[in-house]
Amino acid sequence: MTNKRSRITATLLVLVVTFFGGIAVAQATTAETVISVQQNPCGDLTGFKHSALSSLPSEATTTYHLIKKGGPFPYPDKDGTVFSNRENILPKCASSYYHEYTVPTPGSPDRGARRIVTGSGGEFFYTGDHYATFSVIDVDGTPSPTCGDTSKLAKVGYSTLSSAAKSVVDSARGGAAGTVYENREGVLPSCAAGYYQLFPVGTSDRVISGKGGEIVYTPDRYTTFGLVNLAG
Repeated sequence: MTNKRSRITATLLVLVVTFFGGIAVAQATTAETVISVQQNPCGDLTGFKHSALSSLPSEATTTYHLIKKGGPFPYPDKDGTVFSNRENILPKCASSYYHEYTVPTPGSPDRGARRIVTGSGGEFFYTGDHYATFSVIDVDGTPSPTCGDTSKLAKVGYSTLSSAAKSVVDSARGGAAGTVYENREGVLPSCAAGYYQLFPVGTSDRVISGKGGEIVYTPDRYTTFGLVNLAG
């Protein structure tokens, strides 16, 4: 009888350990999932130089419009092919995330060294030295976010900001760290936790930067928001 009771006790102990162990595994898996969602491996453009499309060679604008239209391209066997990111300068993403397009160089006997590389998240990158360096292209001076749509936000010209606000915008674009903006007002696109950084300017105005390079200005402590046109 004693041996039978011992076997029953041991069996119950195994079941209890298995049950609670399963809960722990499930909790750990859930935690890992949350972390992976918040730390999206693609589209984090923090630290990248930004270039307005209008500041690039005119051929880059032509190539950009061809990309938006779907062609025709000057090198149809090359343009639109997968860019493998062997240099590991761009964020590490899936193997088919990036595609490259030729930006013709006048007078060059071949394709030259200039390219636009696109990301599946809507990013546009420019390299003028055959992948040695990249900058994020800010179309019309307003960077495209890697999450959500900011097209409905009012536009604010950089030149119209106060000198203090300009200084904060410059710091934010340069990769300075602010405090996390939680987007409680729900005006900005809903993104992963930590996507937005908040920078105080004066008593009521604030600058908010997104990891996609977008800069938002609020002059009245989150009552109204404007997307900063960095070329305006």
